[in-house]
Amino acid sequence: MKIDRHDREQPKGPVKLRFTPPLCLFAFGCVLVAVLFNQPLGGQPAQAEPPMTGQTTHPPAPDPSPPPAGNAVENTGDGSADSAADQQRAAALIDQVIDRLANGAAFDCKIRQRVRTAGREVLGVGTYLQVGGGTGQFSFQIEMHDGTGKHRLQQISDGRLAWTRTEVAGVISLSRVDVGWLDEGARTLRRNNRIKPSMMVGGPCEMLDSIRRDYDLKLGKSSLAGRSLLVVIGTLKQSRRDEITAIVDGAELPALFPTRVNVAIAQDDDPEINFGKGLPVRIEHFSDPIATSDAPQGELRSTLKKRQMISLLEFYSIRPVAPPPIQRFRFENQDTEIDFVNETGRYEDRFNIRVSAKERERYR
Repeated sequence: MKIDRHDREQPKGPVKLRFTPPLCLFAFGCVLVAVLFNQPLGGQPAQAEPPMTGQTTHPPAPDPSPPPAGNAVENTGDGSADSAADQQRAAALIDQVIDRLANGAAFDCKIRQRVRTAGREVLGVGTYLQVGGGTGQFSFQIEMHDGTGKHRLQQISDGRLAWTRTEVAGVISLSRVDVGWLDEGARTLRRNNRIKPSMMVGGPCEMLDSIRRDYDLKLGKSSLAGRSLLVVIGTLKQSRRDEITAIVDGAELPALFPTRVNVAIAQDDDPEINFGKGLPVRIEHFSDPIATSDAPQGELRSTLKKRQMISLLEFYSIRPVAPPPIQRFRFENQDTEIDFVNETGRYEDRFNIRVSAKERERYR
């Protein structure tokens, strides 16, 4: 199959959500929430100013959801700050993490995910390689076993074309985004942000960008194995909840749909390798509070509710690496009989990239 540049005039079929079986919908959906739930109704996020050194952050009020990293998320302020200021500080931290991933030093790591669905827990393992340095190059892949078969997700980008390949119960889907064109379109519009559009397509960067857009955010603190963590704590915005409800024709959200998220970020380098500051180490997704069966005897069970952890995504064995050659990030398509979905147009809408036909022709 020829891998060419984006053609805006190319006929496009409906955007695929890629994962149809309910089990895998939640399993992979919690790895890349953006892929399943956030992308179709995207929009260009507002830019936030980074917090000043020594600035106090303000986490949310105590919540019944389990805290990240096994320790309580503690308050770091008096709780009196305006919610807009809280949102700005937390969004600024996410901006810093995306910038660190996209423009910082190259690294690789292992990833592990535990997903609770259908009354059981499914384990997935994989790898993540981020080149950084403004290249837009990364590779993210994970494989899960649910007792009936293997399910795989692969995302890879060479900074020009970003591909997503999924295999669920033997069904393979392919999609592609011409991220090189997105960057060129942004330059044509005289946008010179450090974080380019290509850096927010696929992988953890897109997940973080989606969290920033779709959740009301606050900041907290925690720790893991003696390392201090900053925690971005998000609650699904009511406007986003309403949009999703409209997509499913007014039906209620599934009980295990992620409406709360905790993103734990290393506050300092790992002392053993002097590396890792500013990188995400855990991303947790929780459901709405639901009734549990462990209410005290004599009380109504429905009165005891708490959030259920849907997904725990861990980044571990993080280490700096020398940037691999670009050939390492070229997608080798082995599924030539499968038509791919070109999703570049959707990302043009998301990043509000509107250019003339003349400018577009100049890029080709």
